[in-house]
Amino acid sequence: MMSRVIKEDIERIVSEFREELRSLSGQNILITGGNGFIASYLVDTFARINAELERPCKVFVMNKNPIDRNSRLSHLVLDPNIEFITQDVGRPFNPPKGLDIIVHAASRSNPTLFLQDPIDTINANVNGVRTLLEYCRENKVRNFLFFSSAEVYGDNPPKEFILIPETYPGCVDPLGKKACYSESKRFAETLCNSFYNQFQVPTKILRIFHTYGPGLRDDGKAIIDFFKQGLKKAEINLKDQGGARIAFCYVSDLTRGILRVMFDGNCGEAYNIGNNSELYPIREIAETIGGVLNNGTKVNINKDAPESANIVVRAPDLKKINGIGYFPETTLRQGFERMKNHYEEVGRF
Repeated sequence: MMSRVIKEDIERIVSEFREELRSLSGQNILITGGNGFIASYLVDTFARINAELERPCKVFVMNKNPIDRNSRLSHLVLDPNIEFITQDVGRPFNPPKGLDIIVHAASRSNPTLFLQDPIDTINANVNGVRTLLEYCRENKVRNFLFFSSAEVYGDNPPKEFILIPETYPGCVDPLGKKACYSESKRFAETLCNSFYNQFQVPTKILRIFHTYGPGLRDDGKAIIDFFKQGLKKAEINLKDQGGARIAFCYVSDLTRGILRVMFDGNCGEAYNIGNNSELYPIREIAETIGGVLNNGTKVNINKDAPESANIVVRAPDLKKINGIGYFPETTLRQGFERMKNHYEEVGRF
C-alpha cells in the first residue's frame, strides 16, 4: 500500500539517484524480505525508475508470507517487472537465474519474535546468506548487500564510543536473550567477508541503526506504541524516566544510505547507516510525538523507576558513509509529521 507520503519519499530518493538508478536498466535484482519496512522502500524506488527506462530492471521480491491486499507492496502485484516469490530463506531454495544484484534483507527484527523462535531467526540470517553467497560464488553478481544491524555492537558501548565507528568490535553476550539475532548477524557478516576475501564475491555490509517512518510495523516498538497511546488515550506512559537516548533515522534517509553504499561503497566493507544528529532521550521523543499529534497528549514518566539519563543505547559514527556522500536530512519532528500524515491516509502506520 503506497500513500502520498511514501510517493513523495520515493520521488525524493529517485531525484538524488536518477543517473545511478538508470544504470540498472535491464538488470535482474533479488530483494529478500522485500515486503519489509525498509526493503519495501527499495522495491518502490526500483519500480519508480522503471517508468523511465527503455529496458526496465526486473525485481524479484522474496518473502516468507504471500502478498495480499493488506501487504505493504500490494500496489505492485500487477506490475509486470516485479515478481513476488513466497519462500522462507532459512530453508533451502534456489535463487532466480541471471541475477545482477542481491539485497538480503529478510530477517526477524523484533526481540519479542526472537524469543518465540530463535532458531528461525538464526536460519534466516545464517542459512539465507550462505545460500545467496554460494549463488554469487558460482555466478557473476555485480553487488551483494547484506542487511546487518547495530545489534552487532551490543548494548551500551564504552563512553569513548558514544558514536560507534565500524572499527568497534562490539560486546555481545552469546547467551543473552537477543543473541540469536545479534550473533547470527555477526556470523553472517563473517561469511560475507570470507566470501569476499576467498572468492571475490562483491559483498557490502549495511549496519542499520534505529529506523522509523511510514510502514513501521506494529510489533511493540516504542515509536508505534507512543503514537497509538497518544491517538487513543491522549497520553503516553513511559516505563521508566525516559532518560535513555536513542538515535533514530527516517526511512527514506536510510534508503538513501543503502543506495549510496550500493553505488559508491567499497566491496568487502561494512557501513553504518543511520542519523546521529537525531539523538534524543526517550521522554523527549514521546513529547515530540505528542506535539505532532496536537491533541493535548500528556507524557507520563514513571518516577519510581531507576534513573537512566546519560545512557546512550547506540548511535552511529557516520564519518565513513559521509565520505561517500551520505548525509541524513529529515528531522525527528518532520519524520513524525510524515508518519502522522501517512496514518491519516491509510489508517495504519
